[in-house]
Amino acid sequence: MSTDKQMKNVSGSSESDLLKNLQVSAQEVLEVAQKKGRSKCPKCNSSRMFYCYTCYVPVESVPTAEIPSVKLPVKIDIIKHPNETDGKSTAAHAKLLAYEDVTVYTFPCIPDYDNHKHETILVFPSPNSVSLRESLKYLTGQSSPKEDCEPTLKRSKLENQATDTGKDAVTESENIDCLKKVVFIDSTWNQTNKIISDERLQGIKII
Repeated sequence: MSTDKQMKNVSGSSESDLLKNLQVSAQEVLEVAQKKGRSKCPKCNSSRMFYCYTCYVPVESVPTAEIPSVKLPVKIDIIKHPNETDGKSTAAHAKLLAYEDVTVYTFPCIPDYDNHKHETILVFPSPNSVSLRESLKYLTGQSSPKEDCEPTLKRSKLENQATDTGKDAVTESENIDCLKKVVFIDSTWNQTNKIISDERLQGIKII
């Protein structure tokens, strides 16, 4: 995906634009698989419907060639709580569709981000969360931690259109290249505190 398309998808398109440009694959292959019932996972031989939520691959009744593959502009790490039910986790869907770009870890297994915090953001509804635009400015050194810790007050839509469309779009287009990895936490709300407070995630910009 080019940088211009990245920025359009990340911050420049309205919801209606994004939905309008979606290309939905035919689902006949899933309808056929559903009629056949549960099938075996080609890796672990477990009985599953459509896909294996442990191995993140389609089952034998779903041809791999019929499942769309997505190439993401950034790498995705998903930190899953061990008590999160595998069969209900939506992390599996991301891994299935973007197998090469998505990695799922089960807490307390967390990657070492020490040397990559300047190019990584963490998506989490925290009091210290900032906008994507602010996080990109921080990653590129255009704002200090103190300036960036307080979210900017929102302006009206018309004001934003008048002042931000041209200059900010160019700036963001330059800044997006610094972002290499996005981290998500997959757990119930009551389980998130132990993960988000882990020392290995401290220092990563939160949006």
